[in-house]
Amino acid sequence: MGPRLLEPIATTLNANSSVFLQFFELPANGHLVGRRCYIGDHPRSVEVYAEGVYNLDPVLKPSLQWLHSGTADQGAYVSLLSQIPGWHDQAYYREFLFEFDIRHVLAVAVPVRSALGSEMICLGFHRAHEAEPFCSDEVRLLQSLAPLIQSVICNLAHREAVTLSGTILDTVCDCHAGLGFVILDDDLLVRHANRRGLMQLGLYDSGGQGIQAASVFGELRQRLLDVESGVGRRGRFTLPVSQPNIQMPLQLDVDVRAFRASDSRTYYLLVTSERSDRKRLDDCCAVFGLSERQSDVARLVCAGQSNGQISRTLGITLRTVENHLRSIYMKLAVNNRMQLVSKVLDLN
Repeated sequence: MGPRLLEPIATTLNANSSVFLQFFELPANGHLVGRRCYIGDHPRSVEVYAEGVYNLDPVLKPSLQWLHSGTADQGAYVSLLSQIPGWHDQAYYREFLFEFDIRHVLAVAVPVRSALGSEMICLGFHRAHEAEPFCSDEVRLLQSLAPLIQSVICNLAHREAVTLSGTILDTVCDCHAGLGFVILDDDLLVRHANRRGLMQLGLYDSGGQGIQAASVFGELRQRLLDVESGVGRRGRFTLPVSQPNIQMPLQLDVDVRAFRASDSRTYYLLVTSERSDRKRLDDCCAVFGLSERQSDVARLVCAGQSNGQISRTLGITLRTVENHLRSIYMKLAVNNRMQLVSKVLDLN
C-alpha cells in the first residue's frame, strides 16, 4: 500500500507525509481502526491518531457518519481541511496537528462494501507549517484520481473478503460437529453444502451412495415458497425429515436466507440445526441409560402419541409398548406420561 499507492500520489501532490487508514463500524456505535500505513518523518502520529484522535478530525467526520449509517452507496470524495470553517481553532489542530508539524491536509475517503461488511478507507496527504497550502489544481488532480483509487481499493477489499470467506466456508465444511448448511439455487439444485447439512436434510446416504434425489425436495420446495420472497429475505421453519436407523422423523429448525449470486440467479442458504427439545430428550435418554428402543418410545410419548400410535409407528405390539413404558418409568423414577414429559423438558 505504501510504495504502490501512497508514495506515488504523495510525490505528485508534493506532500511531506501521507497516511492510509482502514475504519470498521462496531456494533456498539463505535469504530475500529484496522490496517494503517504511514510515510513521513512522524510515524508516531498515526498511532496517536488511531488511538482516538480521529474522532476530533473534521475531515473524517462525514466518512464516519456514512460508515455508521450505511444508508446509501457513494463514491470516493475529496476533502480539504482549510475549507472547513474554524478548523485551526479546534482541539484537533491544537492537540494533534500542531504537535506533529501538520498544517495542510488533503484527503480522499473511499467507502467499501464487501462480504465482510462496510468499511471506510481514508488516504491523507499533509504539508508542514512552513509549506505552501494545497492549491485548487492539486485538489482537482486528487479528485480526478479518486475513481481510480476507489477501484484499486475496492478490488483489494473484495479479494481479501473472498479469501477470508473461503477460509471460513472451508472451516464450516470440515466442522461436522457444528451446524449444517446447504446452498440451493432456484431449481433446488445443491450448489454447495457441508456433509452435516446434507445428512440432516436427508439428502445424503451415509452408506456411500452420496446425494439422493429424495422426496424431501417436494416438502422443501413448498416451505421455501412459503418464505416471503425477495433477495435478502429471511425465513425460519421446522422440517420433519427421515434418516436411516431413526424410526420417527427428525425435527429440524431451518433458517433460510435468499441472496443473489454473480450469475443474477436467486440462491437460498439453508442453515440446519436439531431442535433444542430433541437434544434435551436425547440427553435425558443417555443420562438415564435408556436403550435405543426405549428412547424411541420416549420420543414418541413426548411427541404426544398414544400407545396405539406408538405401536403402529414402531411396528411393535401394544404389549411391547407397555413393557417399554414400565421400564422407562422405572429408570426415570416417574409414574405416568405427564411426569415423563415434565422430567425430560426440565432436565438440566
